[in-house]
Amino acid sequence: MVSLVRVSVIIPTYNRARTIRRSVESVLNQTYQDFEILIVDDGSTDETFEALRPLAQHPKVKYLRYDKNRGHQAARNNGIKNARGDYVAFLDSDDEWTPLKLELQLRALQDAPAKCVALTGLWKIANNAPAEEHLKKYNGYVFSEMLAAHGPTYSCLLVPRECFSKIGFLDERAIASGDWDTCISLARYYEFITVEDPCVIIHFGEPDSVTRNKLRSALGYLYVVEKNREDMLRFIGKRGLAKHYRSIALLFADAGEFLRCRAQLLKAFRLDEKNPETFLLAFSTLFGRNAFEFTRRRGTMVKRSLRSKLASV
Repeated sequence: MVSLVRVSVIIPTYNRARTIRRSVESVLNQTYQDFEILIVDDGSTDETFEALRPLAQHPKVKYLRYDKNRGHQAARNNGIKNARGDYVAFLDSDDEWTPLKLELQLRALQDAPAKCVALTGLWKIANNAPAEEHLKKYNGYVFSEMLAAHGPTYSCLLVPRECFSKIGFLDERAIASGDWDTCISLARYYEFITVEDPCVIIHFGEPDSVTRNKLRSALGYLYVVEKNREDMLRFIGKRGLAKHYRSIALLFADAGEFLRCRAQLLKAFRLDEKNPETFLLAFSTLFGRNAFEFTRRRGTMVKRSLRSKLASV
């Protein structure tokens, strides 16, 4: 079937009445205009629809709604399955794009291999602080790089629509780190290309942000790591996998889940027994939460001191 538009922009939303219009308007203000917008309301109970009412009649906007909350991954899958574009782009409903985002990504894809995933840099804004620019380049086959660390956020992606059939769509069991999981799945089969301009504005500090729920973040991170464990062992090795388990452990600690923290640190230690930081943290958990927290704080102070001394050299 021949597509009717070049790009389908999918915006999942749940109780984001305060920010959703800003996101939609940033798409409508793109310099490249051959697109449709699919807003997937994941069962909002606030005034999201009222906030969207002035835009709902726009010819480029289509509003889809669940009666019950099913999660952002399910909402994005619904958008993908209703998309008509050659390419799919995502935008979180508390973020926004700069006007050149789609134009620059499509221009970069002109000379790229077929079925290539295009990324862009971003700006991070937290609690009205000055924006910080972030750019990590992914070019070519980047599967091992994607396994080593959290990859790009959904709002930075532009993906050929047919790629989602190849990867089996988005994993709805990923309650957090879904963007990383999706990028790992895409990188398994497709090349990536990065537009260096920061074209996405990420707003942190929203009260309903998934990243603020530390237990959810830890569980989602752990799910993605366990799902890709064998590939991680093969491509980034035991030390790389141990680093993930140590990061997950600290997230569990921040969420008040000490026993889960201990379990992940023991996994990290078994994989990387010669790492002194991992050993000290894992060993300290044998003496209880207070001993662990003291060791963690002490280690943080030592690292800060070392960074300060290196910066002054």
